[in-house]
Amino acid sequence: MFEPSNRRLLMRRNGRPQACDPCRKRKLACDHTQPVCNRCRKRKQDAECVYILSDSTTPRSNSPLPPLSPCTPRLATRKLPRPIQNNPEVVSRIQAPGLTQPGYLGPTSYCNIYEDTENSLSLLQSSESTHHENTARNAFVGGSRDVLSTRIREMCLTILRNIPDTKNGKTLRFKLGYDGWVRLVALRGAKAFYDAFGHIFTPENRTTAQLEELARLICSNTLKPLSDDQSDPDRWVGQFIGQNTRWELIGILSVFWEFVPASDATTLWKGKRSAEYDKTFRISRDYIRLCFELGKEFCTGNALMLYLSQRCAVVDSMIVGDANLLVWRSHAEGVSLLTFLGYHAMTPNDRHSTTMTAEIKKLLFHHMFTMAMALVSFTGRPPLIASRYSSTPLPLDLSDQVLFSDHDTFMKAVGRLDERGWSTDGVIHHTTRIRARAIIARLREELFEIALAKDQVASIETLLTLRARELQAVADFPTCIQYNPRDVEDPDISIETLTSRSFVQLEHLQNMFFIERLLLRNGHEDKGDLLRVSYDLVVLTLPWNDCEWIVMAYAVPAGGILCLELLKPTLHIKPHTDPRITRSNIIQKLTLLVAFLEWVCPSGSGPNGDLCSDAKSVIRRVLDQTLNAASSVYEPPVFEWDFSTQIDFSFNLMDTFDWNRPDFPSSQQSNQ
Repeated sequence: MFEPSNRRLLMRRNGRPQACDPCRKRKLACDHTQPVCNRCRKRKQDAECVYILSDSTTPRSNSPLPPLSPCTPRLATRKLPRPIQNNPEVVSRIQAPGLTQPGYLGPTSYCNIYEDTENSLSLLQSSESTHHENTARNAFVGGSRDVLSTRIREMCLTILRNIPDTKNGKTLRFKLGYDGWVRLVALRGAKAFYDAFGHIFTPENRTTAQLEELARLICSNTLKPLSDDQSDPDRWVGQFIGQNTRWELIGILSVFWEFVPASDATTLWKGKRSAEYDKTFRISRDYIRLCFELGKEFCTGNALMLYLSQRCAVVDSMIVGDANLLVWRSHAEGVSLLTFLGYHAMTPNDRHSTTMTAEIKKLLFHHMFTMAMALVSFTGRPPLIASRYSSTPLPLDLSDQVLFSDHDTFMKAVGRLDERGWSTDGVIHHTTRIRARAIIARLREELFEIALAKDQVASIETLLTLRARELQAVADFPTCIQYNPRDVEDPDISIETLTSRSFVQLEHLQNMFFIERLLLRNGHEDKGDLLRVSYDLVVLTLPWNDCEWIVMAYAVPAGGILCLELLKPTLHIKPHTDPRITRSNIIQKLTLLVAFLEWVCPSGSGPNGDLCSDAKSVIRRVLDQTLNAASSVYEPPVFEWDFSTQIDFSFNLMDTFDWNRPDFPSSQQSNQ
């Protein structure tokens, strides 16, 4: 079976990639795979699949053409058959090879209809071909002939002028355990980049002329097609490192570069944002975004571009807050790129036929899916991606080192997985977390279909089934990723392991929070499950002293339920089955929550500043009302809380799901 090669696309005079002869004659969309396109392979026409360039389609260029080599695709001779060199000086944006690719086309797309009627369409080839060729040629004549337009040039120079020197640039900052396969790409890419171009980034050599020349080279490289179907890690990485450096790689390195001098210790993360940290963080964010935009200028997308898109959404949320329109737009762009590339529609197959790039695509898809469900949890907006339209299976639980290993090592690791695809080595990999979160996200999507869909009413039996499936899914996780409250006291458990288990547990508890709330909404008898889940969410979130968004997403909604217990108490009637849940402990946890919100978002500052302020205000009022009430906490308070309206945190989440609206069963309110 042929494997897609890393060969240069053949270009027609109009700048479009040359289709193979059978696809061209039938007027079908050719994917330009060499040496045999996928359509011809599917039709068993390998021998007929040839790429023909005639002298009429050979562009006039003063640049010398490279000689034929063993890597040149098979050509049927029609006068002057030669591979065409993509010269950035003469290729305009609209003729960038990648930008003419149609992307993923599903079963309802036009090309499938064309296949059904290809015989009829072939009769129209002569006249239609002439029309399209003339249209494309006119577009080429009218296009810009220099890839470095004024706008592109300034974007490139802005990035290149601020790239660290060799000493600082080879030192990358990673968040241990959370960068996954990208960490290995960045390490290898940084070394190759400075080996090739490090001499430019010195005070005496960093001239505008040098940087412009480098910009032209990187733009030229980014114009070249990047194959995401390579099975060999070295061949895949070799497409975009060293002399083949692309803007996507510069964007990835910008994620990990320290743009403020490393000697300035205040730039390090100390559990709370500082002005110095924000400075280097914002610089990094600007360069990631610029590299992503430059990537869009010259190609339609690849795995690296999709990763940059995901990072753009993440860093935007850390700057402006998760509910901001900028974050929603960044996320939407990532989803658009993912579906355009077809990473949502990978066909499940035998695990022994998988490859490194296939696993990376799976990781990117499921990471995007979990991000989508997290954003819906926070905002209550409809999800932009749905599993019912996706077929991509879960990634295999392989380590990053295995992904980039040789074929034999890779396949041996695949063979050691259990029947469900989990690792049996007892170690938490980046993929382990993605798999666990993706399983939880799939169940959460079903909850959203109930909570957000118009006129959707779920029976108690349906919700109880969902609860049982949620509990079973978490119970089926490998032991290494399962949370145990006693882990905090075990000195042998690393911070990385503890963090991974805690975060997956938070995701699970949030699903349980949604389920219990919906059960109560549908009249299910309350046995204190919602209060217990809410208490656990607050308790588990408070140790996370470096992420205000985690507190806002998990602890604050749960804190609303604890507030309701203080305002309309039930524990004096029947103590909770969990001995931790007492009125005193609830007050203590809410007090800590207010203090933490004030610490991470003083005076409403920070990415979620307004939401922090609203939450702090409500919780403080509840605590004041509770602690300043009559001598007996169960006597009617002097100040009556208005229960005709919900406890309003001004959260879209709260307003959409009405988590804090006082609609508990009458049995909970009858004794107040």
